[in-house]
Amino acid sequence: MTRYVFLILLFASSSIISCRPSSEDQERSAQERPNSRELNDALIQQNRQLIAEEIELIDAYVDRNGLVMDTTSTGLRYKILEKTNGREVRLMKDITLSYSVSLLNGNLCYSSDSSGFLSFTIGQSNQPSGLQEGLLKMKEGELAIFIVPSYLGYGITGDGICIPGSSSILYHVKLEKVSIQ
Repeated sequence: MTRYVFLILLFASSSIISCRPSSEDQERSAQERPNSRELNDALIQQNRQLIAEEIELIDAYVDRNGLVMDTTSTGLRYKILEKTNGREVRLMKDITLSYSVSLLNGNLCYSSDSSGFLSFTIGQSNQPSGLQEGLLKMKEGELAIFIVPSYLGYGITGDGICIPGSSSILYHVKLEKVSIQ
């Protein structure tokens, strides 16, 4: 019985050794595949291209709708439609807003009409960073439009419900309340 176990182990180890690629095969394989830096550079270039294409789509939407909007350094487009002298939004402040969220093609995704007001703490929420950045430009009682590029919204995956991956989103918001605290 020990002799059979020894033969099985010997056969298994020789099979494993014979399946290993030779050093020549390993070297050829390493030369054929891109190194991690080349791959990283290619991914960065592809991402830049996708962002440039998305910016073109946003520009076309803005032009088509005759909007005059400001743009932040991150790429958020915003327009304060009605200004007030209300309390300013700041990080760590609780806010409440009425809203509608749609895609640039006009498809409505969410709204406070069906979901109720949205309340959260600025800087401490899982709400899209583009929305929070836009709200920081507002005061209580103001109305605004934000166009949030996908990289400031729900990214390449979307939200898994209504917003597809890599989608720019349009917010119409009214800042209902800013906490006093």
